[in-house]
Amino acid sequence: MDRFIETIIGDSCNQGCAESNTELSTALTLETALQLSQKLDQQLKTSQQVIQKTIEDNTETYAKAQKETEKAQNSITKLLEGVDELQAKLGDTETGIQARLDMAIQTKEYKKEQLTSNSAILRCLRQLAGINEGLREMDLMIQGGKLDEAALKILDIEEVLGGIEELEDTRVGEILRNRLEMARMNIKERALQAFHKTIAVEVSHHAALLHAQHETNTNVLFAALDSVEDHGETCQAFNAYIIDTFVKPVLSAPSLELNDKSLDTDFSVRINREGSETEASDVSMIVLELVAFTKRKLGDRAWTDSALVEITQLVLQRCFLKRIPETRADLEAFDKVVGVLSDFESSLLAQCVKPPAEMPIQNAVKRLDELFIEQQCSQALAQARKLAQSTSFAVHSFEEHETWGVEFLRGIIEAAGTQLDSSLEQWAEGQGQMVFPRCIVSESMARAICRVYWLINESAQCTREDLADRLKEAAQCSIDAYLALFPVVHRQQLRRVPALSWQFHNDCLYAAHHAAILARLDQNRLGQWTRTAQTALKRGTVQATAIVDAESRELKSLIDSGVFYSASETVQKQQLGQMHKQVQLAVMQLCAGMKPPALTPQVFYRACGSYLDAVFAATIEGIVGVSDISADDSQVLSDHCHSTLGLSVHFKLDTDILNVYSKLASDQHENGVLWDSDSDGEGDQECARLTREYCKMADKLKQLADILVISRADILARRRAGLLYQFSTDDYGY
Repeated sequence: MDRFIETIIGDSCNQGCAESNTELSTALTLETALQLSQKLDQQLKTSQQVIQKTIEDNTETYAKAQKETEKAQNSITKLLEGVDELQAKLGDTETGIQARLDMAIQTKEYKKEQLTSNSAILRCLRQLAGINEGLREMDLMIQGGKLDEAALKILDIEEVLGGIEELEDTRVGEILRNRLEMARMNIKERALQAFHKTIAVEVSHHAALLHAQHETNTNVLFAALDSVEDHGETCQAFNAYIIDTFVKPVLSAPSLELNDKSLDTDFSVRINREGSETEASDVSMIVLELVAFTKRKLGDRAWTDSALVEITQLVLQRCFLKRIPETRADLEAFDKVVGVLSDFESSLLAQCVKPPAEMPIQNAVKRLDELFIEQQCSQALAQARKLAQSTSFAVHSFEEHETWGVEFLRGIIEAAGTQLDSSLEQWAEGQGQMVFPRCIVSESMARAICRVYWLINESAQCTREDLADRLKEAAQCSIDAYLALFPVVHRQQLRRVPALSWQFHNDCLYAAHHAAILARLDQNRLGQWTRTAQTALKRGTVQATAIVDAESRELKSLIDSGVFYSASETVQKQQLGQMHKQVQLAVMQLCAGMKPPALTPQVFYRACGSYLDAVFAATIEGIVGVSDISADDSQVLSDHCHSTLGLSVHFKLDTDILNVYSKLASDQHENGVLWDSDSDGEGDQECARLTREYCKMADKLKQLADILVISRADILARRRAGLLYQFSTDDYGY
């Protein structure tokens, strides 16, 4: 109120002062000034009266307005109280007042939200229209080959799309983003097609060609790829195409020659798949020229870092890993190749945008000794597998007993093109001589054993103990692998061919012999070598047992028990004679294939004794099974028993051959192991002795032959004397 009064007063005074100033400025005399002063005083009084009346009127008006307001407020309060009372009495269902009020409020809020939503939708639609126009322009740019402009348009559209919050997590937004992603892929594909159109690859049996078809503005392509955040994927795909279709076929050929007459338009390499191996320096030069040619046609960004590293690895594989020498003497001359490849790697990888984390060739050079050892180990195992799978079955026949010693080792090592290590030579001199008896082993096993000793010699020259252990382990594993693979691969042949089975048996003994020697040399792996020797012996025993059992069953099957009935009859007697001839022929053939030097005498005697035992046992079983034997039949059967006992003549061996083994047995003090033949002795006596020693059923067959022709009284007398201990009472059927 005070401010209101001040405003009124201020306005009146200002107005009076303005008029007074105007008149005062025109007054020229004092009288006039006095009159004017009186007039102003009168006007001031009048103004005060007006102001006072205005104040009173306004005060009254304000008081009335305040009373009306209080009255209206009281009425509204009473109305609301009445509404609440009525609402409480009748409920909202009857009155509907609260519902109408709520509905009115909701309607108002809804209209407000709808207005806001409509505004947002309208704005969104306008933005979508702009995006749609941008997509149309983008498609035209792509079709027109303006890939860099199209890529920038994609970025603009993505920026607009990212600013529309209403499209977040909506199907429309997902469709638009997929549309842009497809456009990115389209740009990458067109860029890749442009690369392919720029350089074409042609590879034949005799040549490989990179042909520059036409010039391409690669700056535009790379700008477009950068805009769509390609990260080198398209270049990598083109690099992979060049590597797979050109680089790999070229590097796989042994002989290469660069045709440098047409390097401006074409890059051509002549291929000779039957020529001599191209030097590492020439291969390196061809690869560097290839990279330079593609950069001239596609720009400095034509090759990605990963592609250059891959090319380096391919050259490493061809010129280094596959060319590691097989002997240490040649390894020293390999330094020249190492220098050439190191310079090549430095030149090639210097073109990378970022220095590679690893240098493949430098790393391989540092691991050259290790790679050399790995190669020897892998080649040894591969050779063992190849020898075990070979179907040549060549025979390595000893002219005399194999004597292990320094000369034996030196001969094996020098035959491989290297020298015997001095430490190994000194050890062998302190071991004396160890002899393996003359027999037939396979050429494959002999070569495998030579490889084993070569690995042992290499291990002696190693300066690193871990690498030496790997060579020794490979040597042992090669023997184990051969002995494990051979019986599996040649299972059918071993069953059908007895000579091959006995040869594998000898191979096992030969491997066990040398494994036992190496166990004495390699004390750190004593247990492993001993296990190898024991495993080899076990395999040999199993193989011998298998072949003896199989042939014994065959021999038993030749004996027909039916011919022992009524043996004196002409037909039966003829059949009995034919059966004996068949058995005799079979035994002769089996023994002929086993006679020394195919097997050692000891092994031969055991096998021959097992075969004869099978015949003797089947003969005894057939005769004892006859329930009623006449006197004539007894004589015929007794003669047949003696004829069967005559098969023991196959124990007789050539005296000259036996003398060699006898001398070995004497020198080695192996009493009773080999037959110590006396050239002046009686052969029949020796056969009889060997028959008794190696044939368990010989005495029983001989007793049966006697029983068949003596009387019952003689049988009883001999039984009481303990001479017929081989037979029980039930065996006497008459």
